[in-house]
Order: sequence, then C-alpha cells, then structure tokens
Amino acid sequence: MVKLLVLGTPNTGKTALCVRFMTKRFIGEYDHKKEVTYRCCHLVDQEVVNLEILDPACKETCARSLEESIRWADGFLLLYSITHRHSFLEVSRLKRIIDQTKQSLAVPTVLVANKADLEIGREVTTEEGQRLARDLRCGFRELSVAEAVLAVEAAVFQLIRRVLDQQRPLPDRRSYMLTMRHALTRKLTRSKTMQW
Repeated sequence: MVKLLVLGTPNTGKTALCVRFMTKRFIGEYDHKKEVTYRCCHLVDQEVVNLEILDPACKETCARSLEESIRWADGFLLLYSITHRHSFLEVSRLKRIIDQTKQSLAVPTVLVANKADLEIGREVTTEEGQRLARDLRCGFRELSVAEAVLAVEAAVFQLIRRVLDQQRPLPDRRSYMLTMRHALTRKLTRSKTMQW
C-alpha cells in the first residue's frame, strides 16, 4: 500500500489533480470543506500498487490534523500555482513541517507547478520551481491539470516510484543491482566470444 498526501494552499488544484488522476476527467469546481481519501490500484513498472491519496480539507493548516496526515502518508505532492506567488512561497513551509514531522530529510516528495496553461498570468518561472525543488530535494513537474492527464499521471507515478524505492529493503536493491551487473557481464562476455 502506498499512501500519498496532496498539500498546497487553496485554489492550487489539489482536488482537481486527484480527480483527474482517478477519473481522467477535469472538473473545475469542488467542495473544499471535505477531506477525501481516494483509493485505487495502478500498474507501475509491472508492479500492481494499491494506492490511497488523501486530499485534506482547506482547513489543513490546523497543525494537529496536518501532522497526523503527514505521519499517515508515505509520500507527498506539494502543489503551487504558477499564477499565484504566495502559493509558491508557502511550499517551503509545508516541506519544513513534513521533514520535522517525519524526522527525515529523505521524504519522497514531488513539487508540482500547476496551471501551466495560464501563461499570461504567470508569477513564478519554471526555473524558480526547478531551483526550489533542488533545494528541497524534491522531484519537479510543471503541468496543467486542466489540459494534460498524462502529465498528472507522470507526476503521481514519479512519486509512487520514489516511495517504492524507499520502501524496498536495501538488500533487495543491492541484490537487484548485482543481478543486473552479472547479466550485463554475461551478455558482454558472450558478445565478445561470438564470431560474426
């Protein structure tokens, strides 16, 4: 089971992203007063992943409930709108709370810059988003939830992969790498000995 939490200031597109990922449909108006947990199954890199995505209510700034949600989650999608600088500036505070609550600097997180279709109202550059993602040790995606279902899926799958990489026990990763190295060595040896 992979549990994801979607965070950001109001009107950044958190619920729209969740609904777009779950149903492939875009809906512009939502009830922001209700917390919703979405459940589904997805195939990620030939692995079936049971997924829960928590979309907290706009009252998420209540410290206690936010910390409870952060403790529950394995990975985080941090959203901001490219048309609203305040939402961008708020991301660093949210990431600090995540790191403090999880007591780790290696928490799987993807920074999502939404509303890329509204270029005329842009207040945050792509480069600023990329720089912030590097500083916060996050993945980064700039997209439009309204226009690109595949970009939304790519962002969520990027986070799922980060969570799965962290959940896999280290010996499994090491043995996988050793298996790959042996397979490549055998293939190279075989190709050197073959006569053309």
